[in-house]
Amino acid sequence: MLSDEIVNDSTVSLNELFPNYTEQFLKPFEQLVDPDIHKGMYLDFELSDRIHKHKKISPMLRLAKLDDAKEITEIYKELYNGTYPYKEMEDIDEVRKMIQDPNVQWIIYQDPLYNTAGCITFVLDFENKRGYIRGFMLKKKYQKRIDITKAMIGSMIGMIYKFKDTIFNWYVENRTAHAKSQYSMWVCGITPIGFYPNKDKFLGNVESDLMQICYDEKALREYRSDEIPSFLPEVENCYLYSDNRYHLGKYHIETPTIDLNHNKVSRLKKSLRRNIVKDKFGYETITFSLAKSDSYFEFLYTPQVQNFEKTKYSVKDLEELFVFVQEFIRCGKELGIRYCEAFVSAYEPTHQKVFYNAGLRTRGYIPSWKFDQQDEVFKDYILFNWFEGEISKDIQLIDEGKELFEILVLDLSCELSKVIKRKKLLKRPRKWNISNIQKSIKLSLCIGIVAYLFMVLFSGIIAFVSEPSQYYFWKHAISALGSNLFTPIPYLFDSACILAGIISIPFYYFLRKKLVSHILPSESTVAERFPWVTNGLLRYGTLIGIFGGLGYLFVGIFSVERAGPNNIYHNSFAGLAFSGFVISIILYSINIVFFQVKIPKSYGIFGFFAPLLFLGLYYFSLSPLIEWLLLLSILTFIVPLIFWIFLK
Repeated sequence: MLSDEIVNDSTVSLNELFPNYTEQFLKPFEQLVDPDIHKGMYLDFELSDRIHKHKKISPMLRLAKLDDAKEITEIYKELYNGTYPYKEMEDIDEVRKMIQDPNVQWIIYQDPLYNTAGCITFVLDFENKRGYIRGFMLKKKYQKRIDITKAMIGSMIGMIYKFKDTIFNWYVENRTAHAKSQYSMWVCGITPIGFYPNKDKFLGNVESDLMQICYDEKALREYRSDEIPSFLPEVENCYLYSDNRYHLGKYHIETPTIDLNHNKVSRLKKSLRRNIVKDKFGYETITFSLAKSDSYFEFLYTPQVQNFEKTKYSVKDLEELFVFVQEFIRCGKELGIRYCEAFVSAYEPTHQKVFYNAGLRTRGYIPSWKFDQQDEVFKDYILFNWFEGEISKDIQLIDEGKELFEILVLDLSCELSKVIKRKKLLKRPRKWNISNIQKSIKLSLCIGIVAYLFMVLFSGIIAFVSEPSQYYFWKHAISALGSNLFTPIPYLFDSACILAGIISIPFYYFLRKKLVSHILPSESTVAERFPWVTNGLLRYGTLIGIFGGLGYLFVGIFSVERAGPNNIYHNSFAGLAFSGFVISIILYSINIVFFQVKIPKSYGIFGFFAPLLFLGLYYFSLSPLIEWLLLLSILTFIVPLIFWIFLK
């Protein structure tokens, strides 16, 4: 059972770990650990550069035997007080079957006296060339005593070595009630890539899971499909998150129109069949099919945790997929589920759109997820899911998980006060990424709008106290603040206009993203039937708002001192600015009032009526006082949203 003796003074620096690929992970251990798990495995090395220096037990590893089945089930029962929702893990006969199953590998952790301390399971999907890591368990008396990071390192060394020619990616759905196992796997290069909000239920509490994955480099460099991914705009952030780590290359953004043959849809609905197969552990495999067709839609329903997962389908056209997905949602409502998911091809934007219109949202871009047996290449997939309720306020994530969390722009009414930062566990420089860039831009928006407000305020004060001509807001137009007749520093107001025009462009981009993530189509009949209405309001609201911002920018460039013949340049851009902002606010306000966005409806009502009222009065009267009230109504709507984008 024992491996060859290894030099006790051997050390591996944590700085050598956190690899991008499995080959990089194995390299530091080549001369230190016998990777053949069949012989048993001693982990006679030390990890240097740790913040916490206290010594923990280095476990010994071996493959499980039939005699271990009873103790394995007892570990699950002890840790979850007999409430573990996946009951096959508490059934001795079923565990014995899994130990004998070539598609399952069970590793036992032992203390120096050969007592069983814990276990971990690897489920092998040879068809898709991937391995699923589950059940990383330690008995209560060994928790905080066994070195779980070294346990995970040893487990991955054994599995990667044993299946190096047949398994090309390894993934896990990690609990977020604690982050220790997330960190231990991240040390091995198993990095966050997707999020499952409210998917699981343990010890009576609803929990979210973090998807982590590691790759053999060949899966991404040699065997990944050459086809360029094509996906919805809403997928782009998840793609860029994965691309930042794996350098995936080119992609196309598409916004397809779902043009269905409604007569065909009606016929398909009449031929729809539902088949349910239940097993002794409570799982239900539900399959939708169509009469006289090979098309199907299949998923696993787990009543114990109220979710749908493991969705797969095959369809001939978009009408079939539409009917299946509508039935999928209807079935979920009937069974009262809290969560459902589907992995959708990254090369089928129309399929993505059908799921998106049904209320599922993007929670991860997974490159080389499924292996195409016919073309012998890996294909990229997108994780779409839907969840009910709020995410737990006690969620814990490693820093990389938090970055993904922020990029997803989830509506999560929680504080990440217990997020575990990797920088606290390991002294190494933090990588710059798209999440940090976006956060910096959002912070710049807040700083920029505050600077703009102060610049306008000081422009007014200086113009009011300057001689010989004093400025009065009820007598003089706003643009007069940029005139030498009223102020010795007209460029201050001009700069304020230019600044506001610049920040309005990223503001509208982030606002649209935020509002899209807050639409709840399942609660809005109009939004569910006509998703193009909600998307259209936000799309055109954003576009027109950006035009308004550009108009404001050019108001600063072509101020009253540079207004052109008969003030044509200045007046034209001022009209574009006011009209653009007001129309944009109206479109956003309609979305807020009617489509269940989590902003008070009174806010949308104000946005719809106040700017429009003052714009009409201003064009009718050309009163400077009304012009100021128009500007104030626009700022009253926009400024809080800028801080909402950053702070929420």
